[in-house]
Amino acid sequence: MPQKKFLIPLILFQIVPVIIFPLETITTGISIFGIIALLYALLGFGIWRGRAWALTMSIFLQGFNIIIRMMMLFPHAIRADGGGWDTPYISMAVISMAISGWFLIRLDKPDVRSLIVS
Repeated sequence: MPQKKFLIPLILFQIVPVIIFPLETITTGISIFGIIALLYALLGFGIWRGRAWALTMSIFLQGFNIIIRMMMLFPHAIRADGGGWDTPYISMAVISMAISGWFLIRLDKPDVRSLIVS
């Protein structure tokens, strides 16, 4: 059980790259973010219980987050009013993709995989 404490930050913080958005986006869709938090809590519980499906789903969702952020980066890189670059959105999208990439690499390592599925 002491080795499972290593998984707590991976379980708790894997929602972070999914919910990194500019503040105006978060305030308009606060109920959606609550639903996402609940689903990630259930996913974290599955990882803590050692379910292989939860690990696979977590890796899938982090990879899907990268794909969606890449697809949405270029259409939203310029402000809707034509006022130049939307730097908050661009920076948050790049940070989110980097964190999701780190989670993808970390969750697929043999030491983490063996801790979860053992």
